[in-house]
Amino acid sequence: MNQKLQTRAIEQVAHMLQPGEVAILATRAMVGTFDSGRFGAVAREGLLNAGVGSVATRRLLQAKKQFIIVTNRRLIFIPQGFLGRPGKEILSDVPREIVSLAEFKTGVVSLVRIAFGTQGEGLALTFPRVDKKNAEALAQALQQAPVA
Repeated sequence: MNQKLQTRAIEQVAHMLQPGEVAILATRAMVGTFDSGRFGAVAREGLLNAGVGSVATRRLLQAKKQFIIVTNRRLIFIPQGFLGRPGKEILSDVPREIVSLAEFKTGVVSLVRIAFGTQGEGLALTFPRVDKKNAEALAQALQQAPVA
């Protein structure tokens, strides 16, 4: 993803950051739920249990193309708008302390699966070949402990 889009995504949420909260990176991805039998459709319930409201959960799972902004405290999801630009609204945000990297695969399409809590629920984020470096950066950021 080019630097200009990443900067725009961070700028879209800058006014909503909490005091002391710092944006680490922004990337775009296709967002979906875990679809394997071991995780199933319980991702939606996991989001609810993690403190993400039901309206926000529906919105998060319905918008497929999104920007994910990683801060030192949370993951913020905003829609991808016209011409791939970041949208103006926040679809959802999830505290970093309940987010972990469940799986990371690279290939023609890179896959980053993030889990919420310890139940195995989460989201699958897919990245085209052109965004492979962003997938790697996201996986690396998720492996680091959140900073208060």
